[in-house]
Amino acid sequence: MRRPNPSFLKKLCLAVCMGMLFHGACPAQCVNNLGLQTFDTTLNNNGFTIFNIKFPQFNPDSGQLVSVKISANVTSTYGFNLRNVNTNDASYDLSIGQEDQIIAGGASPYLNITPLHVGTYSLSPGQSMAVSPFPFLTNHVSADSITSGIAPFLGVGKINVNYMSFCYTNLWANDNASYYYSNAINTTTQLSMQYLFCKTGIVLAADLTRWTAQLTAQNMVKLDWATANETAGRRYEIQRSSDGHVFTPIATLNSNAGAQASDYAYTDQLPHDANGKFYYRLQINDNGKFTWSPVKEISIDAAEKSLRIYPNSATDHIDIATGTPNSDWHVDLFSSSGGRVQQGTFLQSNLLHVVFSSHLPPGTYFARITDLRGQQVYSRPFVVR
Repeated sequence: MRRPNPSFLKKLCLAVCMGMLFHGACPAQCVNNLGLQTFDTTLNNNGFTIFNIKFPQFNPDSGQLVSVKISANVTSTYGFNLRNVNTNDASYDLSIGQEDQIIAGGASPYLNITPLHVGTYSLSPGQSMAVSPFPFLTNHVSADSITSGIAPFLGVGKINVNYMSFCYTNLWANDNASYYYSNAINTTTQLSMQYLFCKTGIVLAADLTRWTAQLTAQNMVKLDWATANETAGRRYEIQRSSDGHVFTPIATLNSNAGAQASDYAYTDQLPHDANGKFYYRLQINDNGKFTWSPVKEISIDAAEKSLRIYPNSATDHIDIATGTPNSDWHVDLFSSSGGRVQQGTFLQSNLLHVVFSSHLPPGTYFARITDLRGQQVYSRPFVVR
């Protein structure tokens, strides 16, 4: 872990605090009492891979979390071989690009696309153009800063980060001339998660020995906890949030009077149409002295649970059942090497009938399905036989 520059941290926190001033999320004393935690990992791929990385959550014992920054530092090389298999002279135009997508902690997907026009090539019949791998990107940074809805990053477990690295190819042939094309891509990404926090934070309950939240049935959440050294007159206020920032009380339980250690449970019934992420915490009131539990997250994602592709294996088409009300969708199909083979948009639908526009060789493909209204992105593999 690198040691941050104190003056840099002070400037960064001041900027974040100004943006969060009206939310009360960054105390004034934070500017001179900063901390920074960084975790990173190195990822390699040959053009297209979806990674699911588990980073440590931010332990609330360390202080008050102010912001989360997730960054992808990408270095990539690209080489190719193009041959005119047409019977006439032909012209080809080649562009490539790097697409980085980051999804973490229930925040809106972050997407960054970096395009590059490689060149235009006029080839006679049978002529080839071979280009050795050249630097496409060198330490190119795509970064997402999250300053609201940061509750999922709190805890002592792991936070899932879904990262897609995709180097795509767009090859245009004049008059639809035929060609043979192959590429060689090598991409290295340093994926980092950085926590900026104030060392003066809320006080966590020291005698809370267990605190769990579990989805036990459709839209039903079971909350249970255990304590040691109970205090007479103590009250447990259960609070729920839909954004991880603003919490609302939903129930209050009194402590078991006279008990040294106790177990508690409460079941929260969410609305029947609940969807997305919900967060729970306990506020513990010891006769006017307040402490809090860590925040627990529950995820109810209708599309993630029910979205499916069939037939699988496919021959000339696939159908995508989103399992959601009608929406507007964009579908990209990719080969296992990362090349986009087809794309299309479907409006006001929840069943997407995708007919292959050309013959797809047998193999594994990926469908990237984007909800254009909800800005959610899903990925599913399928096989062509």
